[in-house]
Amino acid sequence: MSFLSTTAKLEHHTPLPPGTTRAQAIAMLSDYDFYFHCNPHMDKYELIPPAQHASLNPPPSIPDSVASQLRSTSSTPPPTVNGNGKGEVGEKGGDEQTTTSCYRVTDIVHAIPAGIWDTNVVSTYELTKIRDGLFVRIRSPLSTMLETFWEIRDLPDSPAGGGGRGGSSSGEEGGGGGLKEGGVSRLELVESVTATSSRFLVGIVKASCENGWREIHGTMVGRLEGELRGVVWRR
Repeated sequence: MSFLSTTAKLEHHTPLPPGTTRAQAIAMLSDYDFYFHCNPHMDKYELIPPAQHASLNPPPSIPDSVASQLRSTSSTPPPTVNGNGKGEVGEKGGDEQTTTSCYRVTDIVHAIPAGIWDTNVVSTYELTKIRDGLFVRIRSPLSTMLETFWEIRDLPDSPAGGGGRGGSSSGEEGGGGGLKEGGVSRLELVESVTATSSRFLVGIVKASCENGWREIHGTMVGRLEGELRGVVWRR
């Protein structure tokens, strides 16, 4: 890492609605179309075909910390359509492990100081399905990178178990076997972010993450609440 760059770590927790199953929550994170539409700044996105992955700079890769958590495609929910109505590619049936899907995403961001980025920020997203959710690597202009684990975990049985509920933290949660309601374990959504950027930009990147996570988590919780009432999410 260059001495001009630095990292910031953030962790956000949100309890999921009572009655939500682990399979249901992981299926939500596996719906890439829904995932992109949770981003309030997203203008458009397009799938980058696997044949073009080698031409990306740098090409997509799977960190060792992610490789050990890859989800087998036999447990992967059916693929969804992307923003252009085309299905995902790059996965096979059977017990083979999932591969990384790449997308080019355009965000419209007005809160960036003039001269740093254009209003339209184009980033490359690498999405990899893991056993407990989703790993996302975002490469943005000016060597800015976000690596995020979106995971479904048992809800800690005490607020001191790690970052509280619906709150944020830079640590890992502890606690016992999870909060239970009616004898059923409750679940939470955990978003663990590592942001790498220049020392000049890292504060802006961190503030953007801190200012937007509640809305994103709220959209995800809203979908799950709707599903529990029998409502199917539609754009």
